[in-house]
Amino acid sequence: MATATTPLTTEHLIWEGNPSHWNNFGPYVLSVILLPVFGLGLILFLVKYLELRYTRYRLTDQRLQITQGVFSRTTKNLELYRVKDLRLDRSLLQRMVGIGSIVMVTSDFVLKNFSLEGVTESEHIFEEMRRAVETLRIARGVREIDQNDRIT
Repeated sequence: MATATTPLTTEHLIWEGNPSHWNNFGPYVLSVILLPVFGLGLILFLVKYLELRYTRYRLTDQRLQITQGVFSRTTKNLELYRVKDLRLDRSLLQRMVGIGSIVMVTSDFVLKNFSLEGVTESEHIFEEMRRAVETLRIARGVREIDQNDRIT
């Protein structure tokens, strides 16, 4: 007997990517300056490069998955219905190079305040995430009650 699939049982990929290397602009410049000092610059460059290279974001219509690590990998999941608020931050440098940071306030214990740093097409991803959060919260019947709300 075939079971009917509900919108909550199938996930659809919205976006997948890595943070931009523009996030490491400062450390990369510092690594060039420190290069003559016992190769410290090369070590700093490699650490920062590998940190970004092995960070992967995967956004579906139900969750955000963050995978990090070079030698040992850690994967964190944030269910989108737990997102309480979203904010898009774009500094002058970020706007000049076409990236941004999506900041989330959540009710998740592990990822309470989390930021997707250095995301290309950040405005588009921000809107897609906002839409997915609202759709999922409505589908799951999630309501937020603020402590300061008074029933009269």
